[in-house]
Amino acid sequence: MASQTRTALLLIDIQQGFSHPTHWGTQRSTPQFEQNVTALLAAFRTTPGAHVLHVCHHSTFLGSPLHPSKPGADFMPYARPIKGEAVFSKTTNSPFIETDLADVLRQLNLQRLVIIGLMTAHCVSTTLRAASNLRVVNHGYGCVVKDGSEPQAEIILVQDATATFNVQFDGREYDAEAVHAIHLATMKDEFCDVTTTAHVLGRMQASGTQSWSERTLIDADSKPQGRQARISSRL
Repeated sequence: MASQTRTALLLIDIQQGFSHPTHWGTQRSTPQFEQNVTALLAAFRTTPGAHVLHVCHHSTFLGSPLHPSKPGADFMPYARPIKGEAVFSKTTNSPFIETDLADVLRQLNLQRLVIIGLMTAHCVSTTLRAASNLRVVNHGYGCVVKDGSEPQAEIILVQDATATFNVQFDGREYDAEAVHAIHLATMKDEFCDVTTTAHVLGRMQASGTQSWSERTLIDADSKPQGRQARISSRL
């Protein structure tokens, strides 16, 4: 595997409590979630210089499967941290509240931050948006770099290594895959790149320096000015 440095995998709330049959919803998106998380975690753990960081949710509500007194607060076996991997505990949707995660990520001076986990519609979305707004890596999503230079880093959301559940609103039910897709669509390009497990694994094998963005690869021939051409904001 090609040497890979200044890259981090951030796993959000991959905990046993999300196996509850009804608490979060009655159906979950992304059937291949477990398989893809396992593959990504193995790849990052065997890549020299790559970092793995875990976030877990410890609910303050006694009835939650994620309350620290419940077995559900423990990590899923396939995503359990190993020695040397940092773990950040949170009580809100954002892991940047009352933790030093933002400082830790900035100190790593990352070229790319890869985010996976549960749930797309809640803590994954909150984490990704906050990471973008806090600029924990030097990205260019949703803005133009003031000095005109190209951004030096990427935030990447792996669409098939995140998952969410069905929801009800205003008398209608929205299935889990629809909820998942809508949240991916609202984050793509404004806050991050959205790509697949296969794409990330392929880039890790191929090169540690080139961009992992699928759009950068697509636009490379027609827009030689590079990543700066695709930076945009809807705000």
